[in-house]
Amino acid sequence: MASIPTVNDVQLVNPVLTNLLIAYIQGDDRFIAAQMFPNVRVDKDSGTYGIFTKKYWFVDGLEERAAGSSFYRSGYGITSATYTTLQWGLEHLIPDEVKANSQIPMDLTQAGLEWLAQQSNIRKERAFAADFFATGTWGTDNTSATDWDDYASSDPVGDVRTAKRTINQATGKRANYIGMGEIVADSLYNHPDLLDRIKYTETATAASVQGALAAVFGLDRVLVSEAVYNSANTGAAVSMTAIIDDDALVAHVDPAAGLASATAGKTFVWPGGGAEGSVVQYREAQTKSDVLQHSEQWDQKATATDVGYFFSDIV
Repeated sequence: MASIPTVNDVQLVNPVLTNLLIAYIQGDDRFIAAQMFPNVRVDKDSGTYGIFTKKYWFVDGLEERAAGSSFYRSGYGITSATYTTLQWGLEHLIPDEVKANSQIPMDLTQAGLEWLAQQSNIRKERAFAADFFATGTWGTDNTSATDWDDYASSDPVGDVRTAKRTINQATGKRANYIGMGEIVADSLYNHPDLLDRIKYTETATAASVQGALAAVFGLDRVLVSEAVYNSANTGAAVSMTAIIDDDALVAHVDPAAGLASATAGKTFVWPGGGAEGSVVQYREAQTKSDVLQHSEQWDQKATATDVGYFFSDIV
C-alpha cells in the first residue's frame, strides 16, 4: 500500500506570511530637532541675515522737551550673522534580481524610502544633539542644579522657572519650549513635586503627568526625544544609544519667526540641494538596478543664543 504524503512532504518551503512584516521604524514624533528648530527655506545655499542690536531696544530713550526746542535724536544698530548649509546624501540600490526574488509583503521601493527617511531623521537629530544639547552654546549653562531624579532634594519646577526668568530678564522674551531626553522625562513623570501639583485635579497616570508638565512649568510645549541609533559599526554587534539623553533645554521658540522676531534657532533649508529631504529614482544599467538617491541640504543654526538655558546632565 502506497503511503500518503504528509504536510511536510508537500510543503517544500515554509510559507511566507503576506500580512505580517516586522520593522523597527521609529515614528517621526520621537525626533525633536525639526520641532524645536522649525524650517525656513532660503534662496541660496549660504547667506547673511540681519540682527537688530539688542541693547538699543531696551533703552529708556525719551527725553523731556521744552516747547520750541529741538527733539533729542537716537536710533538702533544692526549687526549680522551667516548661515551655511551642508548637503547630505545616500543612495539605496534595488537590483532586478533581488526585486524578482523578493517574497516580503512590501514593495521594495517603498521599503527603501522608509529606510532613507529613518536615515534622514537620525542624521538631523544627532547633529541637533551634538550642536545644541551641549555646554558653550546657550546664554546660560546650568551644570550645578540638583539632579531631577534626586527626589528628596531637587526642585525641577523651581529650576525651570529660574530658567524662564533668566531668559526674560536678559531678552524680554518668554521661554515657551523645553526639550529633553527620555531619561529626563521619566524622572519628571515620577517626581513627587510634580505629582503633588496635579493630584487634586486629575489621576496621576503617565499620560496625565506628561500632559501636565507644560502647564506646571508654564510652557507651551514639552518635547521629549525618544530617538535612538546604533552607535556601533555595522559589522559589529548592535549598540543602541539614545541620541539625546540626560540633558534639557529651555528656550523661546517662534515657529513663524521672520521679520523683527527672535527665536532660539532655525533650520535653514536650501531646496537646490534637497531641502529637508528629497528622493529621486533613476536606472543604473550596468548593475541592472533601480537606485533611490536621497539628498538634503540644511544648517541647524542657533539664531539667538541668549533665549536658551541649558541644563547639563540633569539626571
